[in-house]
Amino acid sequence: MFMNSNLFEPGKSKQEKQFIQLAVKQNQRFDGRRSNECRDVELTFGSDWGTVAVSLNDTKVLAQVTCDMGAPTTSRPYEGKLQLNVSIGGVAFLDEMQSTYDQRFLTLNSQLERTFRSSRCLDLESLCVAAEKHVWCIRVDINVLNHDGNLYDASTIATLAALMHFRRPDVTYANDELRIYTEKERELIPLLFLHYPVSVTYCIYKSNPQPLVDPTLLEENAADSVIVLSFNSYQELCTLNAGGTVPTNVRTIMQCARYAATRCKAIVEFIRKTLALDEERRLQGTGPSQGLLALLGENKHKLSFKQLMEGYQKQDSPTLQDSQMEVDAAQTSEKPNVAEVPVKEEQPIKQETGKLVQDAKPMDTSTWLPQEATNDQELPTPSRVVSLKVGKGKNRAKNKANKKQQQLAKKQNHSDSEEEVTQVI
Repeated sequence: MFMNSNLFEPGKSKQEKQFIQLAVKQNQRFDGRRSNECRDVELTFGSDWGTVAVSLNDTKVLAQVTCDMGAPTTSRPYEGKLQLNVSIGGVAFLDEMQSTYDQRFLTLNSQLERTFRSSRCLDLESLCVAAEKHVWCIRVDINVLNHDGNLYDASTIATLAALMHFRRPDVTYANDELRIYTEKERELIPLLFLHYPVSVTYCIYKSNPQPLVDPTLLEENAADSVIVLSFNSYQELCTLNAGGTVPTNVRTIMQCARYAATRCKAIVEFIRKTLALDEERRLQGTGPSQGLLALLGENKHKLSFKQLMEGYQKQDSPTLQDSQMEVDAAQTSEKPNVAEVPVKEEQPIKQETGKLVQDAKPMDTSTWLPQEATNDQELPTPSRVVSLKVGKGKNRAKNKANKKQQQLAKKQNHSDSEEEVTQVI
């Protein structure tokens, strides 16, 4: 019997969407979190290498990594293979006969391939044993056990933790003979990484421009737009997926990207700490117990993000605030400096000009004026020069009249000097 899955999946009905939109408009979430607060991430490692269970409250994902020897592709004969397989059959309301199964499966699988395969997080060349003949084929099986929103973030964390936890056997190839050693013969070898990508999901609503991080299933199904950002531990953007009915501007995306970069870096550091604790337990002989119930149930081997990284966010938040305060202080301090710098530079200039105007001395014009002009022509004083420059655009008529009077006076002076010279001769 085929039934519409939208009637049974939480958050798909109109009443639920309206109720969630109203709650988001009032800046409220059903679990009491803030808009920029994430759920606690819990990791549990299995007894086998590469087996990890991740839980985000009610969202639970199990990842397992296996390896096998195979032939490389003709286009890349010197690289190994990385295969990702997602199974969401464990979710009750996502049956294989329903339409949402294909949608969830295809979108989740494509996003994981873009995050891990397209970004080339693994060093695939290190998986090559013999060029064009033998390479390691790494397979990651992601099983969704329960879905309560933000399935993509839980899957990326589980995939990265499983790949970092996995160990492959050592192998030699000599004289066309391939030999794979067991764990008793030689130690297992971890995989080599180029970077460590992790994703962060946001939901955007028409009723509130503030995006919600780490949405639940109700919030995710009622959202108008969804933004998925993947960053590595170097805070470099790996993938960006944005889609929905609400247009997202650059300011919103940058706001989400800043927080996602710090969040991804913290998650990678958390995975490294959990791996170090798991290795210590294995060396002490108190490793994790076997069985699926031991992975998902409450046990002493479950590692929480809030417990291990308790001081990380406390140290991170003040640094961000301090950086903003420093930027604001720098901006405020730059304003008086900008006003002070030209004043300090102009002060000696004003003093020099004042000296020239007040204490004017006769200039040595023998180098740049003809001697006739120096002897006979009357040079204007600096005060007159300043007045002429200031009044160029305002009193041109007066300046012209002054010039005519000066020319007449000069002619009279020349004639008087000539008469005096003739009389003396």
